[in-house]
Amino acid sequence: MDFTLSEEQQAVSELANRIMGDRLDMERHMEIEAADEWLDRDLYHELAAAGLVGIGLSEDVGGGGLDLIAVGQVLEAQGRHVAPLPLWSGMLAALAVDAFGTDEQRRRELPGCTDGSNLLTLGIQEYLNDDITSPTARVVDGRLVGCKEVVEFAGESSKIVVVAGLDDGTDNGIISGTGLFLVDLSDSAVTMVEGKSTRLQPVHQVNFYGASCEPLGAADGASVQWMADRAVALLCATQVGVVDRALRLAAEYTSEREQFGRPVATFQAVTQRLADQFMHVEAVRLCTYATLYDLAEGNDASMRLPIAKWYASHWAHDVAHATQHVHGGMGVSVDYPLHRYTLWNKHIECSLGAGTQQLRTLGARLAAS
Repeated sequence: MDFTLSEEQQAVSELANRIMGDRLDMERHMEIEAADEWLDRDLYHELAAAGLVGIGLSEDVGGGGLDLIAVGQVLEAQGRHVAPLPLWSGMLAALAVDAFGTDEQRRRELPGCTDGSNLLTLGIQEYLNDDITSPTARVVDGRLVGCKEVVEFAGESSKIVVVAGLDDGTDNGIISGTGLFLVDLSDSAVTMVEGKSTRLQPVHQVNFYGASCEPLGAADGASVQWMADRAVALLCATQVGVVDRALRLAAEYTSEREQFGRPVATFQAVTQRLADQFMHVEAVRLCTYATLYDLAEGNDASMRLPIAKWYASHWAHDVAHATQHVHGGMGVSVDYPLHRYTLWNKHIECSLGAGTQQLRTLGARLAAS
């Protein structure tokens, strides 16, 4: 398998990194963090104008028509610049509407998603339920009942794509299948409770008390598995950018910081530790790219997914510790960028199942095979 990016994918990567790099600096980060909204709207609209927000959507709705690997390049760039943007949740929700929605739903929702005027979000996580494909939220007579946790950008979004079970209509509580459903967040039967994630991002608990909803395709479980796979893969892609930049910051700092008359990077213990982290970063990258490749090509990625997420959790955690360690006290200074990468790293590590859960998932799949 050749994971070398195509010219189009490389162009997407370079453009996304250039725009985010030009727009985001320490002052801009601190300005956004001090504001009420954890969102750089100007940057988001610039990315949309460049065609990057809709890069994976079909061309007939204004998208770029590129594959999941290209979408992963945008998410990787976001991680590299720790950009406060609704890319993971928004792009996934839009991709789901594109893949499973009716022509009417696609025409209604997606042109606005590509130009940045319409923001969708995603509701796939539940309290004490690690399995996205077995939701407790359910749809009864076209009404959604349940609760979703850690919903990103709920306050800024118009609608939410929710994973839910479909009641069989016999009043015995049996689920006939699972699917994706589109819900208007302005519905009076929807309430939200705000909290904050590990990376200090506002997230919401979204409650549905019989909210009207539209199905996105059949409730046969296929769309839910499609969503679960891509949610994990694109989360890993974001982590690639996070750990890559954190390690580069550590290399730059230790090359300039002097102790006993020479750069800290020349001490063997520091060099060896950062060399180990280089191997970890490349492992996260390799496993993530392999997973994105399989999903983009329609291959079975069921074994690669937990492996990629394990690396993006277990060894990414080690990268965070090592980069903080070699920075000393500077690493936790809010006037220095590294602390953001550590917070993002931890947020991604624990999202959608940390390392131990991924090993359990992998073990169960190996045993079943």
